[in-house]
Amino acid sequence: MELVYFRAPGCGVCHARAPVAEEIAREMRIPLSVHDLEEEEGRLRAGALRIRTVPTLALVDGPRVRFRLVGRMITPENVARLTALTDR
Repeated sequence: MELVYFRAPGCGVCHARAPVAEEIAREMRIPLSVHDLEEEEGRLRAGALRIRTVPTLALVDGPRVRFRLVGRMITPENVARLTALTDR
């Protein structure tokens, strides 16, 4: 399982949410991978996971996206709520 953070270089919200994504990964003790949508690898990974908006934080378990949060919805509180729901 991993957290995947998608961003774009010119996106102010992406830059603002990046430290939050890092904090969430630390608290969850899950690896965080960061992908830039202006790079080939980032576009391919986003396409495979059907990510269309930045910033997006997704909890990925193999080929399955357990949850995704977009923009200002990327908060530790929202992650805790979604994690509780997906762990059922």
